[in-house]
Amino acid sequence: MKFLPALILATTLTACGARSSDEERVRELFANAEEAAEARDASDVLEFVADEYSDTQGLDKTSLGNFLRGWFLAHPRVELTVVVESLEFPVDGLAQANITVGNLASDIEVERIRVELRRDGEDWRVVRADRRR
Repeated sequence: MKFLPALILATTLTACGARSSDEERVRELFANAEEAAEARDASDVLEFVADEYSDTQGLDKTSLGNFLRGWFLAHPRVELTVVVESLEFPVDGLAQANITVGNLASDIEVERIRVELRRDGEDWRVVRADRRR
């Protein structure tokens, strides 16, 4: 009987470690995507986007890339601040986050975005990003 509590504790700690690692990876993705955007490199930003990306504006990964290139042309200086308001893992391999992104370089444009990510091996990719009101 002493084995059962130890097994439960070990399983719980392992689950917490995986969750923490996933959270760290998703937060790292946001930080790396922010750096890529500040470098104004659409290709580097798209590295964090899944091939099956879609959103409520009707964009897929290809059209998102075109949008980003146009946005970077319209914004010659990009200085972002990204705040992760919430980050949840409703099921294994799925993450949902509410983030606020501000461009400090242009009259402080602020977007509130709901992001959905899926784990792809050890990496996470954005599969959906929709503006929030």
